[in-house]
Amino acid sequence: MEENLIDIGKITRHQGNKGEVRILPLTDYPERFEFLEQVILSKDNKEEQVTIEEMRYHKQFVVIKFAEFNDIGTAIEHKDFMVKIPEAQAVELPEDHYYLHDIIGLKVVTVDGRNLGEVTEILETGSNDVYVVESEEEEHLIPASKEVIKRIDLESQEMIIKPIKGLI
Repeated sequence: MEENLIDIGKITRHQGNKGEVRILPLTDYPERFEFLEQVILSKDNKEEQVTIEEMRYHKQFVVIKFAEFNDIGTAIEHKDFMVKIPEAQAVELPEDHYYLHDIIGLKVVTVDGRNLGEVTEILETGSNDVYVVESEEEEHLIPASKEVIKRIDLESQEMIIKPIKGLI
């Protein structure tokens, strides 16, 4: 499958014995599952497109019955598969909101032009995300707050920050 795919969930286990799977949503919009007809399951360079037959919520999980899964064995075989959709089907975000995959890889520069490196990881802390920025020499932890992040330019793949005292 050639197009860019984004993760929206991960199969954590089977649910019952009729082929249903329990999915941990990896999205701020778990209700998106209600509107999907097909998704792509991916693990270890294996991808398969499957059709959603039924869907319901259970605690913090989404339980899905795929048309192609008719028994517990098939569901168990798909444990730890990522649930993906084409990037074109992503929910449109409000202004100044970004997908995590858009942030990873951005070059980080201070307002005075100092290159700090590249975003390599995002730590989800609960209050606000923290961007792990690495260069060959050092690593910085940058809080994802409006106080620090002054501009994100996806076109030029750059994040401009104004460090607060003690940050770098």
